[in-house]
Amino acid sequence: MTRALVLAGHGSHLNARSSEAVRAHARALAEDGHWDEVLVAFWKEEPSLSRALDGCTATDVTVVPVFMSEGYFTSEVIPAEMGLDGALTRREGRTIRCTRPVGVHPALAGIVVERALEAGASEDGAVFVLGHGNRRIAATASAVHEQVERVRATGRFAEVATVFTDQDPGIASVPDLAGERNAVVVPFFASEGWHVDQVAANGARAVRYTDPVGTHPGIAAVIRDLALEAASA
Repeated sequence: MTRALVLAGHGSHLNARSSEAVRAHARALAEDGHWDEVLVAFWKEEPSLSRALDGCTATDVTVVPVFMSEGYFTSEVIPAEMGLDGALTRREGRTIRCTRPVGVHPALAGIVVERALEAGASEDGAVFVLGHGNRRIAATASAVHEQVERVRATGRFAEVATVFTDQDPGIASVPDLAGERNAVVVPFFASEGWHVDQVAANGARAVRYTDPVGTHPGIAAVIRDLALEAASA
């Protein structure tokens, strides 16, 4: 039996940096030796999700969505584009597993803490985890709220809260929410790209912003854990 790992990302026609993190994680994982092939595929870039397995010879495939929450992309786009039946697909002698998205893994809380500390967050300061959010799909915000609860439980910072780009409370509310505390915003995004650029241009002033959570090198280990857990189930 031969094994393949597919990292499924969003990609972008607007910003070439959008796929850089996914490609970097794939290169790191290709050195593991767990898989015969490590591939990337995107919704808005090439190689496309619909052609993800073209040329792939592996009979055992694990797809890991490099997204930060469950929602439209993980429940609708990836299965439709890749022709998946759900978490497990058997097709033409091939087994294809699809895991939960990277952003729901408990290890992301530790990466949020690392990002905050890199930007100078202090014990008496405020850390705001910035998610995309969606006013119509509540599940989109669930992963952010769960990670914030995990970060709070560490006791590393005086205040930890959630803010969003597309729902309330918004990024512009950070100064009011922080009050007199020094504030650090940690973008809970999978990559650099359009959303991060917009936050930098339109976000709250006098606030420190970290690099996105999804670009942290530790994400490769999270992808590995999700894939190996799915394969052993």
